[in-house]
This record gives sequence, structure tokens and C-alpha cells, in this order.
Amino acid sequence: MNESFKPHDDLKKLYYTYLALACIIFYLSWAIPVGILALSLSPIVTTYVISSLFPPLVAVVVFVCFWIPKFHASLTYLLTESDIIVEKGVWWKHKSIVPYNRVTNLDVIQGPLSRHFGLGKISIQTAGFSSGGGSGSTKIAEAVILGTKNFEEIKNLVMNRVRHLRPMAVEAGIEASTFENFSLQILEEIKKIRETLQKRPATA
Repeated sequence: MNESFKPHDDLKKLYYTYLALACIIFYLSWAIPVGILALSLSPIVTTYVISSLFPPLVAVVVFVCFWIPKFHASLTYLLTESDIIVEKGVWWKHKSIVPYNRVTNLDVIQGPLSRHFGLGKISIQTAGFSSGGGSGSTKIAEAVILGTKNFEEIKNLVMNRVRHLRPMAVEAGIEASTFENFSLQILEEIKKIRETLQKRPATA
């Protein structure tokens, strides 16, 4: 049975809160130095400095305010019988398809503000998916489910489907079936060697 859902509307409130905090931090980062310089500069120079910084800030805020609802609308999650499908992107669309039998770990992440809005993020990791190619590579999420309030329910649903499917190891590009076939071949060779030794006549 397929389960299709969207992020909660509170995800937009969370992003607007992040934007407001970023604006406050940015404002303080230049307002305090400018205020100190204003003591030694003329009012005309101080006004010029402030007016030169204000328009870029307004432009960024307007752009982000336009982007947030667009990004929220682009997020779509689908849990099929065999895969987890995540679609997102305002201008560049991205679609992640993760089979349940490749899932190795699910992490639920909540920051202070996310907890305030009751939102959670589910990070889905798979075998062999990392930020680099070496053996010491850091595991990263192959798909992320953002802005849900029933994140524990979604996590349990995914885990139940993962448990009912045969796992598939894909580390270094080798599937579990390859290891099983190799083990069977070794077992057959051992049996042949034993049969050969049993047929040899005993020596005095």
C-alpha cells in the first residue's frame, strides 16, 4: 500500500524563523562596528555606510521569502511497497529513490526550533553511500524526509517494511547474493576434496 504525504505547513514557519534570526545576527554584526565608527565619523558618512548595506539585505530577504513557499511546495514523499521516494527542488528538481532492502539506518533529528514547532527530520542511510570513496568515508543520508510532525510514525512504518524485506549489502558494489554464491562454491569444493580423500586406498 503506497503512502504519499507532504511536509507540514509549520516547516515554512520554521524557515521564516531561521531567516529572522539570520537577519538579526547579520544586522548586529555590522550595526555594532558602524555604531562605534559613527563616534569618529561624520553623520553623512555613517548614513552612507548604513544605506549601502541595507539594500543587499532587503534583496536577500525578499528572495528567501519567495523561495521558502516554493521549496515547501516542491517537497513530496512517497512510501511504496519497495521504495522510499523523495522529490524536491524549486528550479533544479531532485528525485531520490531508496529501496527498503538497502536501508541500514534511520535517524530522527530535531533541533531546538524544530522541537518548538513539533517537527522532525528523518535521515535515511544506506550501505555503501558515503561522502567519499575511501574505507574511512563518512556516511551521509541518501534521502531526507523534512518537516513532518508524525516522524516517529513514519520511521516505524519504514522500519517495518525494511524488516519484511531481505537485506541487500552493496558495500564496495558487491551484493549479498555474491557472498552467498561464493560460500556455496567453497562448500562444494570442500565436499569434493573429502570424497576424493575417502576414495583413496589406505596406505600401510
